[in-house]
Amino acid sequence: MLVKLLVLIQKNRHHFTFILFVIISFILIYNSDSNKLKLPFLNNITSYLTSPFARFNLLSKAAQENEMLRERLIVLSLEKETLLEYEVENVKLKEMLDFKRESEIKMIPATVVNMGLTSNLLSMTVDVGSELGVSKNNPVITPYGIIGKISAVNSNSSIVQLISDPGFRIGVRFLPSNATGILRWRINNICDVREVYKNSTISVGDRVVTSGLSDIFPKGLLVGIVSSVTNDRSQFQKIVSVKIEESLSSIIHVFVIIYENPIQ
Repeated sequence: MLVKLLVLIQKNRHHFTFILFVIISFILIYNSDSNKLKLPFLNNITSYLTSPFARFNLLSKAAQENEMLRERLIVLSLEKETLLEYEVENVKLKEMLDFKRESEIKMIPATVVNMGLTSNLLSMTVDVGSELGVSKNNPVITPYGIIGKISAVNSNSSIVQLISDPGFRIGVRFLPSNATGILRWRINNICDVREVYKNSTISVGDRVVTSGLSDIFPKGLLVGIVSSVTNDRSQFQKIVSVKIEESLSSIIHVFVIIYENPIQ
C-alpha cells in the first residue's frame, strides 16, 4: 500500500510539491509575528516530507542499473557462446582440411542444409549435386568415418541416407585380424556387426574399416571402433558392437567421394 502511495506521489510530484509550498507559505504568513515557528523546524518538516521521494528515486535508479547490468550479462553470455561455437567449428574445419590433404581419394566438401526424415529414410540434405559430379550411391564421410551414402541427387543438392537408417548395411573388416562382417545400426551411435566367424580374434579397441567387398565403398575407410564382443551360441558366430565416433545429430560439414564412373 505504501509503495503504491509513493508511486502515486512520484507521478504527481510537481503538484504535491506546489501544494506543500503553498501550505508552508500560509503558515509563514499567519505566523510571521510569532516566534513559535522557527526555520529549523520548517527545515525538519521539509526534510521529513521529501525524504520518501529521495529514497524512492534512489531505489528507481538502482532498479534501472540492475536491469541494465542483467541485459549486459545476457549479451556477454551470448557472445561467449558464439565464440565457443566458432572455436569448435574452426577445429572441425581444420580436421577436415588435414583429412582431405592426407587422403588420396577424390572428394568434394559439402555443408549440411537439412536433417530429418525424408521418404521413410533417416537422412540429411547437403548443398552439392550433379553439377559437381555427385551421383547416387557416392559415399559420404567425415574425418571420423563413414556416415552414409547419396540416395538421391539434384543439380545443386543431394539427399544422404545416414548410417543410422534401419535399411543401411555396409561390409566391414576388423583390424588387425582382417575378419569381416555386415554392420547395421542399433542405437545411440552403436552398431552391431554380425556374420562374424566365432573363431575370429577381435578385441575391444580394434579399428573397423570398410571391407572393399562392394562397389560403393572403397576399401579401408574408417567406420568405427570395437566397443564389445559377444558370442552368439545359437549360431556359432560373434556379435561385435562398434561405436561410431561421429555425432550424427551435430554434423555440419562432410565430404562426398566422387567416382569417375558413377555407381548405379
